[in-house]
Amino acid sequence: MKRLLALALVLAACGTSAPEPRGLSTTEAERLALVRFTNYTAKNAKFSGSVPSPGGKLLLTGRIDFVAHLGYAAMRTDGRADLASGGLVQWNLTRMAFHGAPDAVAVDPPPAENWQLRALQKTGSELDGALRLLVNLAADRPDNAQLLQQSTARWLRSDTVDGVAVDVLEGPKQDGRPATADDARLRYWVDADGGLRRVEARLGDQQEFAVFDFHGVGEPLTVIPPIAS
Repeated sequence: MKRLLALALVLAACGTSAPEPRGLSTTEAERLALVRFTNYTAKNAKFSGSVPSPGGKLLLTGRIDFVAHLGYAAMRTDGRADLASGGLVQWNLTRMAFHGAPDAVAVDPPPAENWQLRALQKTGSELDGALRLLVNLAADRPDNAQLLQQSTARWLRSDTVDGVAVDVLEGPKQDGRPATADDARLRYWVDADGGLRRVEARLGDQQEFAVFDFHGVGEPLTVIPPIAS
């Protein structure tokens, strides 16, 4: 009898598989439609995340001002400790400033000098794509839930983030791109109130997703002169 029970459990486990992606229900579409507006009303958020890149995985910890489209974070390269492997970064939708400082922490006030300023690249940089994504995750009104439900957006599965139940929802595919399993759509980890707990994105030629977790409301950001001007 024990052998039969063990065999039954093994067969049951083998038959378990991940759920099939499907279109959004009305409730799921409404929650996804609230994500960007929820970020806007919260205004500031703390975040941590990782960005795969050819030079190594970049680890970021900092804050976002969703309304001002402004970010400020400490950044380091996983597994490296040389002088060029980390520092502070502040950015908006069009440009970023970098301050080299190993083991830096994104505290206020930021350093007043020695920032290197450049434009954000539209293509060719996983980091720049991730930074632009982070400060572009808000809107002053909810998205259209009905259009989302009619789009190619999909429910992927139920999951948890830091013990909070979420649904993993995939945004609509980009126009002109085929709807394949490797399509680099955004994945939103959304709680019951439409709050964004995590976002995933496949950037550039990387097969691994960039992943960002959000940890509640953050303190306001101080804008450095190179970004403010």
